Amino acid sequence: MKQRKVKFAAGFAVIVVSLFYLVVTGFQETAMYYFTVTELEARETEFVGKRIKLAGRVIPNTITRDDREMSLKFDIWEPPAEGVETPQGRRTISYKGIVPDTFKDGADVVLEGVTRRNGVFKAETLLAKCPSKYEGKSYEEMKEVHSDDAPTTKAVAY
Repeated sequence: MKQRKVKFAAGFAVIVVSLFYLVVTGFQETAMYYFTVTELEARETEFVGKRIKLAGRVIPNTITRDDREMSLKFDIWEPPAEGVETPQGRRTISYKGIVPDTFKDGADVVLEGVTRRNGVFKAETLLAKCPSKYEGKSYEEMKEVHSDDAPTTKAVAY
């Protein structure tokens, strides 16, 4: 009977250790650093070739598209902080894939990808933030904005 308990405890321990290992390695593979352009510049050598998220704003007139290849090149920068007049950091981005409708000059973007040794960030995912006209309006404000467009209806008593 005692030998059975030892086998059961050993089997249970193997299962627990295996589950712990799977959780830890899964977390390490999916965890990703999130940087702004200037933060990446400060620590770039540590993250060359590693998958990260990068946030910035598209610099106007830097977007070049190749519709045949579905590829895109553009530059991003970090908008200056309040009271600072010069922009901070600049990074060239290459991306191949479907481009969101909200992507344009001056759009805020979040990219997932890898920094190459030449400094170009190869994005695998491109997310463009929605324009501010869609943000922060209450239901009542939206109703007021669209009330002129909507046909008026009157209640009819039967």
